[in-house]
Amino acid sequence: MTHRAGTIGSAIVAIVAASPAVAQDQDGGARQAIRYDISGPVSPSSGTSTVSASSVPQAMERMTDGDTRADVSLGSIYAEGKFGTASKTTIWSSALGARLRMGDWTLSASLPWMRIRSRSTIFTGIDSTPILVATDTAATRRISDGFGDLTLGAAYTIVSAGTPLEVQLSGRAKINTATRGSGLSSGENDYAGGVDVSYPIGRVTPFGAVSYRFLGDTARYDLRDGPAASAGASYALGSDSFLLASYHYSRAATRLVEDAHELFAGASTRIRGTPLRLTGFATAGLSRGAAAASAGLSLSLGLQKRNAR
Repeated sequence: MTHRAGTIGSAIVAIVAASPAVAQDQDGGARQAIRYDISGPVSPSSGTSTVSASSVPQAMERMTDGDTRADVSLGSIYAEGKFGTASKTTIWSSALGARLRMGDWTLSASLPWMRIRSRSTIFTGIDSTPILVATDTAATRRISDGFGDLTLGAAYTIVSAGTPLEVQLSGRAKINTATRGSGLSSGENDYAGGVDVSYPIGRVTPFGAVSYRFLGDTARYDLRDGPAASAGASYALGSDSFLLASYHYSRAATRLVEDAHELFAGASTRIRGTPLRLTGFATAGLSRGAAAASAGLSLSLGLQKRNAR
């Protein structure tokens, strides 16, 4: 597993390094900017796992223009559940995210601060998501807090010339940056590769996402690689306000816990007269591998004004 994860990580780093070169034609000239007219939000997890304080605002704030654009976001989410045990686990996570879009390419980064109170073993996952590893591993509930692991990502967007179909290919790497004493990290790097597909139909934008995660093993646990997926739709209330509902699945990190199944609902709107977007969201767990419930709020800031359409 560790060798495979290292190979995937090297590939993702190579994609990120190559992105400026891909943005030009073979003849060396600058490629004509593609205009993106799809603006409905897509998967709030990108199919990598459950939703998080960094993945939700990035889904709601679509970078749809062909010019260079950047944004930053700050989100918080509170989740709780028993995960099939007799004791309650609470997870508080806040994440700072940043993205830069250059033509078809989007680069992203996120760093979470987390506070977990639980008898179970839970690590920081890709995109600031919690990874449940094993339940009831301590006699009493412990508190682990501090900065979690950094996630870096690169995505390439493909838009059909004749239809509004949009496909995004992505790769993410969770880098071990949390301190050893925090108890928030596996101490290893994780990687994921996936694809997001969306197709707007009037005010409604159906979407689906699927990915495969490569989790680094620890000295105590052999973490399982496996798929994650999501599907749902967004509804445009206007040019800058949306509703979104979706279903999310991810394979359990070990055989000691169940797979995660959950439902998501969110609403997002741009604050009139500002480059700020406010988003509120909540989830409901459908299995013991997911939190029973969670709720969050995020604020994102566009750093470059979009071209008029």
